[in-house]
Amino acid sequence: MESIKSDSPLPGEPSFNKMNQKDVFQVPKNLDAVEFNSQKNPIDDLPWIVDDLAFPNGTEFRGKYKGYFYYGEVSSGALMMNGKEFLSPSAAAMTITRSSVDGWLFWDCKTPGASSWINIHTLKQMK
Repeated sequence: MESIKSDSPLPGEPSFNKMNQKDVFQVPKNLDAVEFNSQKNPIDDLPWIVDDLAFPNGTEFRGKYKGYFYYGEVSSGALMMNGKEFLSPSAAAMTITRSSVDGWLFWDCKTPGASSWINIHTLKQMK
């Protein structure tokens, strides 16, 4: 199947490229007003909200510990890693390190459609 690359969004769709990075992680003001696809479970589309930052569903997380990368992904309003749900970055990081660690410094993230990783502590400072 041939793909078509376009710099413009589909009609009625927001352009990720035209949004600044800070806008992507803003918590929606009224989650009740968010429209969901009726064929899917609405919970599946929820962002993971931590300390007033909203990580969109599908956001990838990556942390490095002792030379190895560990990965997780936002799904159903939580960070999922190896089938386990985490509600805070530190809880997920401590599962890997088995010791106390600041999860905001441990994790980098990459939103759906993005090509680069950014440390989540940097995002927290931007809010």
